[in-house]
Amino acid sequence: MIGGILHRALSDVLALWNRTPWARELRTSRYKITSARIPEAFDGYRIVQITDLHGRMFGEGQADLADCVRELRPDLILITGDMTTDRYDGEQREAVRSLYTAMSGIAPSYAILGNHEIVSTRFMTVLKDIENSPVWLLRGESVQIERGGSAIRLAGMDSGPATGMRRTAGDLDYVEKRLRDYLPRTEQYTILMNHKPEALPYCARCGVDLVFSGHAHGGLIRLGGGRSLIAPDQGFFPKYSKGLYREGHTVEVVGTGLGGPRIAIRPEVVLVELHSRSGR
Repeated sequence: MIGGILHRALSDVLALWNRTPWARELRTSRYKITSARIPEAFDGYRIVQITDLHGRMFGEGQADLADCVRELRPDLILITGDMTTDRYDGEQREAVRSLYTAMSGIAPSYAILGNHEIVSTRFMTVLKDIENSPVWLLRGESVQIERGGSAIRLAGMDSGPATGMRRTAGDLDYVEKRLRDYLPRTEQYTILMNHKPEALPYCARCGVDLVFSGHAHGGLIRLGGGRSLIAPDQGFFPKYSKGLYREGHTVEVVGTGLGGPRIAIRPEVVLVELHSRSGR
């Protein structure tokens, strides 16, 4: 109980930074992923990741965020969970619904549920809103993305509840089983949306090529040398907090997100550009 109170108090203090002018300045992180497994038709394919909005609004109807994303000319938009906090109240609901409308008006958009959606007291409303939006929700399933006569596979899975600011396996023990249950046996290049980045080793064992995650909020407080202080479900000095990570042939992109507890970590939109080694 005391740990839960301290966790909430720390989160509230860190979230105060979101009220500063700097916390409204959107930044873009750009990455290039090259693989011989990427079909030549997808050479130059642009994917934008939106994660951890936590009910924030960037301009009326998310206009500022939409402008930022539109300038990146995405072919695909991935929304990787925690769009709200547990409450999903009036303002938060409007921010989330506006996001779905704005993103789907730019490019085909897919989403998964993060831990805050899963544990929300208004879960059925959360689910209804996204299912009634133009965004495709992936819950333990995969779809084919086609381009120029070739295809890659996009999969998405729900997140389990967060377990607090401590190092724990959380719901990772059955990530691998869940992936093997619904990911088809295929030679296609496979992209997975999975909210919690610490599941990377499990994703790699299932043959996933590229993972998009969030949840860590950039480590809440950045330290020198690219290190972070603490992250949900990873504890102090988290291994996965921001940027690119590799496990075997699997690459994971961890976005710092747009909201939630953090200090001096600006809201981020991620752009990933795919390149085939056979492409020109």
